[in-house]
Amino acid sequence: MKRVRLIATCLFYFSRVLALPYLATAAYCIICFLFRTDSLQPIEDGKRFVITYPFTDTRFLIGDTYEFYYIFEMIAFIALYGIFFWLLGNIFKTFRGKKLFTQQGVRRLSIFYLLNFIVPLPFLIGHIAYSYEVEILVSLSVLHFVLGVFAYFMAVIFKQGLNLQTEQDLYI
Repeated sequence: MKRVRLIATCLFYFSRVLALPYLATAAYCIICFLFRTDSLQPIEDGKRFVITYPFTDTRFLIGDTYEFYYIFEMIAFIALYGIFFWLLGNIFKTFRGKKLFTQQGVRRLSIFYLLNFIVPLPFLIGHIAYSYEVEILVSLSVLHFVLGVFAYFMAVIFKQGLNLQTEQDLYI
């Protein structure tokens, strides 16, 4: 079990390292669009936009179109992948504990599988409605669905383990 804890600890920190830049980027984009900062620069007569690194003229993000749906989707995608990696880190955090089957572990897995089942659907519907890069989003949706299935199975196993552990604790 020590090896599992060590691997889970490494993956926990790795997922946090991945989550933080995504979340920071989403927050920075929101700030740029809400406050119309100098970092947000329209290009091609306002049809597209560029977001630069703070306090520089170096391009950071380049947008395809200056429409609300595209901007919302771009920021939501970035933020949701930050949340995805954060929640994935929470799963690894569960494996770091001394007790494996806990109510908190079951809850973390449940949130993770629900996120993977539910969140891709509105994006898929939106992409189908706008006929915009549908193939890529279908692939991503299928991948998240499969990941959600595995997380669901793990949540059921953890719930059963928690029940057995509780019964054992009552018996002793």
